[in-house]
Amino acid sequence: LRVESLQAQLPDDDPRRQSLEVVEKEIDRMASLVTELLQFSRRSQPQISTVDVREEMEKTLELIHYHLRKYNIAVVKDFASEVRTILADRQQLRQVFLNLFSNAADAMPQGGTLTIRLRMAEITAQLVIEISDSGSGIPPEILPKVMEPFFTTKPEGKGTGLGLPICRRIMETHRGTLEIESEVGKGTTVRLVFPVGGCGHNSKDLD
Repeated sequence: LRVESLQAQLPDDDPRRQSLEVVEKEIDRMASLVTELLQFSRRSQPQISTVDVREEMEKTLELIHYHLRKYNIAVVKDFASEVRTILADRQQLRQVFLNLFSNAADAMPQGGTLTIRLRMAEITAQLVIEISDSGSGIPPEILPKVMEPFFTTKPEGKGTGLGLPICRRIMETHRGTLEIESEVGKGTTVRLVFPVGGCGHNSKDLD
């Protein structure tokens, strides 16, 4: 608020405004980092309920709609006609989707296609979600590192390197899995697999 107050007192052509804008961006970046650090370390009691994944995906897409449109990203939804509900923490689920949709958008700065597939695995009856982008892809030597905390391929100040580790932790507490496949020049796919019978939380998940 103090930075904004100083900016308001300066005329538009004052060269000091640029310095204040840099300070403001760094403050926002640090605030984001602290928030993600807290999320990464938090082990709060999940609020489990029956969740319609299609509905949660639609609501998350609404949240990020402006961002996708701004960067000329088309969304293709390939949802199976019959998809069972799961037991999950609704807010944590949205956090996973929001992180993955944002990552996909960041991988397509010149525009592209975000494809979301939702289906039931035929043999295991697990819920499978695939989130794909048409970006430049991740080099094979880097791919094993993207799940490591604080590792990021984004420009300095753009990412914290905690988004994917947070997503993986949430998936683990839901007894699910998160896998990434990528090919340079063709894009990246993140595959989420959820058990349908229940997320199986217990006290060990919350240590």
